[in-house]
Amino acid sequence: MTEIGDIMAPIGATILGTRSLADAAQVLDESDPAVVLNLSYRAIGLITYADLIESQRRNPQGWSRRRCAGLVRTTDHLLQRSTPIRELLVSSVVDLTRPQLVMDGDEPAGILLPESVSAWRREHQTIHAARISPSGGTR
Repeated sequence: MTEIGDIMAPIGATILGTRSLADAAQVLDESDPAVVLNLSYRAIGLITYADLIESQRRNPQGWSRRRCAGLVRTTDHLLQRSTPIRELLVSSVVDLTRPQLVMDGDEPAGILLPESVSAWRREHQTIHAARISPSGGTR
């Protein structure tokens, strides 16, 4: 059974939650998304370049002074790398349209990208379709 850890991407960048969004813009230019850390260097979530653009749109004058921790979505869930992909796909609480932080226990392990989930779905739909013959029986 395929687990999240099998299709996740490596972590590219981290940034302290106390850093400004102006600092985050520089980090996100190089690596999108970025893992946001609290003062204990524990991962609290992700921010993306799209999140940054939305913050700029909402507050053109003051966006750059906001802190990274304020941009982390409280609706995002920290996923465990051992979670089966099929279990994730039936979950109604995880937003698979945006990157999600993957943990190994309490430690950040990787990032689940929407395109990785889509590729996995396509691959498994193709495999499933190949097992079914035109008459409806299985091969």
